[in-house]
Amino acid sequence: MKRAVKPIYTAPTVDAARAALDDLTEIWGKKYGAIIRLWESAWEEFTPFLSYDPEIRQVICSTNAIESLNARYRRAVRARGHR
Repeated sequence: MKRAVKPIYTAPTVDAARAALDDLTEIWGKKYGAIIRLWESAWEEFTPFLSYDPEIRQVICSTNAIESLNARYRRAVRARGHR
């Protein structure tokens, strides 16, 4: 599924991203309907992201991934203690 979503957020234009979302819906819509609905409902908030240069997009995605990983570490430390 991760590979199927990548063409959406790496698309060069909004139209290309929409086409990639349509492809995702066609292939995975029945199995992962909630994810498709999430993309559909957040589409207007997502499309400004596509106006950034690809280099900027990569930094934004990388930063979010790093923050997510750090949050998981903090949760694990809180749950188990810091020993």
